[in-house]
Amino acid sequence: MDNSPILIRGADEDRWREELEPRLKYLLDAKLARQGKGRYTPRTSEQMSAGLAALLLAKGETRAPRNVRRMGGGASKEQFVFELDGDATGGAEKFVLRMDPLEGIIETCRKRESQVLRAVHGVVPVPHVAFVDGDGAYMGQPAMVTRFVGGVTKPSAGGTGPSGVGIILGDRISEALAPQYVENLAAVHRVAFSPETLPDYAAPRPGTTDAALWQINYWSRVRTDDFIDASPLLALTETWLRARLPVCENPVLLHGDYRLGNFMFDESTLKMTAILDWELSHIGDVHEDLAYSLEPLFGNRDAQGRPLVATMMTGDEFLRRYEQITGFCVNRETLHWYRVLTSYKLIVMNVTSSPRAARDGTNHQNALLGYLAACAVGMSETLCRLLAGEEV
Repeated sequence: MDNSPILIRGADEDRWREELEPRLKYLLDAKLARQGKGRYTPRTSEQMSAGLAALLLAKGETRAPRNVRRMGGGASKEQFVFELDGDATGGAEKFVLRMDPLEGIIETCRKRESQVLRAVHGVVPVPHVAFVDGDGAYMGQPAMVTRFVGGVTKPSAGGTGPSGVGIILGDRISEALAPQYVENLAAVHRVAFSPETLPDYAAPRPGTTDAALWQINYWSRVRTDDFIDASPLLALTETWLRARLPVCENPVLLHGDYRLGNFMFDESTLKMTAILDWELSHIGDVHEDLAYSLEPLFGNRDAQGRPLVATMMTGDEFLRRYEQITGFCVNRETLHWYRVLTSYKLIVMNVTSSPRAARDGTNHQNALLGYLAACAVGMSETLCRLLAGEEV
């Protein structure tokens, strides 16, 4: 079966694969070239210690890493925590390492992630970047090291499913965090950026459909490159999206994965201590981040059955607070387009990239990635309702 996008024909059939951010195109080209060429073996603490020692020494750090151990989480990245001895006046310093396996639920770039963390540092709470091995010269795979940040992603007494799904914050925590959740998102969207601060990023042209086009091209390429099985729903959705590309007048810096489970907070003060997982960040339409937060997968419902953003507030309240803080008027039609895109890309992650990595053994959490494919059932229902114009 021909799995190319339905609206592309003739001499232009493959041109869409080139029309996306250059760095992201490079990453997808490299991933496609290495597919089927071997399995991934999860690293031991001893292997990580050796790689870290070489990386730190090359960056001018003479202290040797100690107590290197695997850290929970990281459906797409290997995560370890370690310490460096402090000076005479302080204790040991704690760090977190994130390293790419061969494949995962998403293909991203540690160079880009480190650049955006530095760009937003001091604007919103984020981990401090300490060391970067962007090409994997020392660790064997691209990696980034940040200073450890205290806090939790969910109440200590609460349960959760994979990747933050199923978290319930409760009324007291939600009341305290909801304003911070919106204020921090608005602050990200106000961050000034340039080729000097974000050299591995590209900005879509203002007043064009570039922002939307680059996104549908990227995720459609992921779907075709990681192809597992034909999906009439995804093919239909791609056609729907391409026929309705919205114009973005003012591209802004986006987090790209702003949701419950991707921020930490202090349970005593109820202050957000860090916004995490910036690997999907890019420059685009503000409606994209807003739509992502509205995805039902990352929330729950109140007693009246209304969907709650990040389990904290209704969608109307979330958008109202954002508009009050920023003075920006949310375009509901554009927001709906990006809600459809959100469903499309989440399903692509879960029914193509995840099961492919699990099948080929190219990730350290193959069982989890296989399990995530089941989430596509609920997400497909959401997508069908969005395509039908329903409120979800």
